[in-house]
Amino acid sequence: MIHDGVELPRLLTIEKTAELLGVNAETIRKGIADRSVSTMRVNGVLHVLTESIADRLGEETPSRPNRESL
Repeated sequence: MIHDGVELPRLLTIEKTAELLGVNAETIRKGIADRSVSTMRVNGVLHVLTESIADRLGEETPSRPNRESL
């Protein structure tokens, strides 16, 4: 996925996700808890799937319309 002309990795840390969306990490954790943000655990570390936040970055996805915020 490309955002602001930069190819994003498939997985992002919670902190990097929060930075990209302009929110705090707790907001991302709440999204994970209510399952509106998809994750994958790699070597014991929880990562956010970039495609699960694409709509919040202004990208439409087949499963979700474009939304302004979490």
